[in-house]
Amino acid sequence: MKRVFIFSGMVLAISACTQTFETMSRADAIAMCNAQAAEAAQVVSGNTTIGVNSQTGPSFGMGLRINLTPKPQAQTFEACMSELASNGQILEG
Repeated sequence: MKRVFIFSGMVLAISACTQTFETMSRADAIAMCNAQAAEAAQVVSGNTTIGVNSQTGPSFGMGLRINLTPKPQAQTFEACMSELASNGQILEG
């Protein structure tokens, strides 16, 4: 009897640690993988922010990202779609 409780406790512990992935439609998966592929292919990207606050006055921010190892878009897209498919995240239909 004691073994049954230990076994069921182990099963519950293992199932609680099992990773679950968010599912998405094929169109959403394609859009997400296209965005990842475009970002991975960029060599230089950046952003700027400008704001004004009545308490502190004007503010300015800038970010720059330099990718020293850009990847081909097609390769990144295929890898992304393959990973989503192998994880069962793409809903068919």
